[in-house]
Amino acid sequence: MKNYAIAAAAFGVGAVGHTMGHVSSSHPTATIDGGVIIGTVSSVPGAAISVNQFLGIPFASAPAGTLRFAPPRPTAWSQPLDTTAFKPACIQVFSPYGTRNFVQDVFSSPRPDESEDCLYINVFAPNKSCNATAEEPLPVLYWLYGGGLVFGNAGQPMYDGSHFAALEHVVVVTVNYRTNLFGFPIAPDIKNLTERNLGLLDQRAGLEWVQHNIRAFGGDPDRVTIFGQSAGSLSVDVLLTSEWPKDDTPADKLRYAQENSISFGTPAGDDKILACDPRLRRETGRFAQVPVIGGSNVDDGSYYGAKIGPDIDRYFNSVFPNETELKASILGVYNLNPAEGRVDNCTRLGQIHTDWNFKCPAVFLSNSSTRYVPTYRYLFNATFPNQRLTSLPDLLWPISTQGAYHQSEVPIVFSTYDRTGATEEQKALSDTMRSAWARFARDPGSPPIEGWEVAGVDGLRVMDFGVDEAGGVKMVTDRTGNCAAWKDFILRKHL
Repeated sequence: MKNYAIAAAAFGVGAVGHTMGHVSSSHPTATIDGGVIIGTVSSVPGAAISVNQFLGIPFASAPAGTLRFAPPRPTAWSQPLDTTAFKPACIQVFSPYGTRNFVQDVFSSPRPDESEDCLYINVFAPNKSCNATAEEPLPVLYWLYGGGLVFGNAGQPMYDGSHFAALEHVVVVTVNYRTNLFGFPIAPDIKNLTERNLGLLDQRAGLEWVQHNIRAFGGDPDRVTIFGQSAGSLSVDVLLTSEWPKDDTPADKLRYAQENSISFGTPAGDDKILACDPRLRRETGRFAQVPVIGGSNVDDGSYYGAKIGPDIDRYFNSVFPNETELKASILGVYNLNPAEGRVDNCTRLGQIHTDWNFKCPAVFLSNSSTRYVPTYRYLFNATFPNQRLTSLPDLLWPISTQGAYHQSEVPIVFSTYDRTGATEEQKALSDTMRSAWARFARDPGSPPIEGWEVAGVDGLRVMDFGVDEAGGVKMVTDRTGNCAAWKDFILRKHL
């Protein structure tokens, strides 16, 4: 599965009907399609305005009972609904089971409550006056979380959109979607299954909800930017390269995929919800023609090297079964070279995983999209003491090998990093990245940062966030020599 760090893309599905909401000074309320909701007000240090938070808004009926494997369906309520707290995550899967605690501590802490009743959306909006109708509607950032499409939830503290709303004057929406077998079912004993890509349909239902309701929070349905991390960025790419369904008729290809696939709990190409040929669509310009930001972290794979350990054979048998020739060529490229910092197999495997699963796909995707739309690429290269993971079970992941690990950029972008022990460089970098993402949402036709060049047809021009592992920012020419060794495999299997 393609899994390449944060990707952001301006995206619109057309304006539809909406109901303007009312905001009071103490308890914000909004009237939306489903009914009246009551939120709460929060503040951000140093911000001139407060933030209206509406947490746990139902955007679809609970997908349980007879609706367990059904597409999302609208819901409504008759009395004002309290939306002041996050709702449970969808059912989570952390595999293999033996590493469940490790995965949760790294990517899903604090651990959420889980329920099949999980299709809820959260809105963070600047606290506008009661005369909101006279003000210009604000751009919207729509967040899709990562988790390999097997876990994740929109209520994680790191996804709090308050800093975006208060400091950048944008509306942030975060949405729960079903994952694993509950979101992508294909087990043969599931009867009357009409859609397999339910998690992707949940994401689209959330976008439809935004189109119908975001004006009630001061947002502009014509200026919606989708952004996500890891599996969330995969989802952004799916939305850009797949068709928007015009009816509810399941595609014949989907039925074929259900009958012939041997994998459970993964998306299936159907040329309706998920394109069967996304790479060809990118190369021929058959995707949403909108500007794109994409990138990766320099140590995205360090976690995976620690999780699997130093056993080279185990890693290749697990990740690349039956790829004997690939293994030989790759090990020749990634020598144990002390001069390059690769003095042990864990570090070596971490770099291998970084390149094939994150960095090189970002390069190849940039190569395709930059021919048709402005494409901005970045590398996240910053490490800060208060982001080091020091409490993992049995010290499975030594601090010395963590680096700019997978997901470590997210609290920097959202400005939700731990203030305890925070450095001035960390604050400056967070302000820069948050402002860049907000500027992109306001005007995707202009560079997110002054001087941020488009990637170019070779995908090598990148913005380095965290120069020298600190808070600096500058344009660099990326060294992607190892990507040549991966190109055939990635284009054949990964994109």
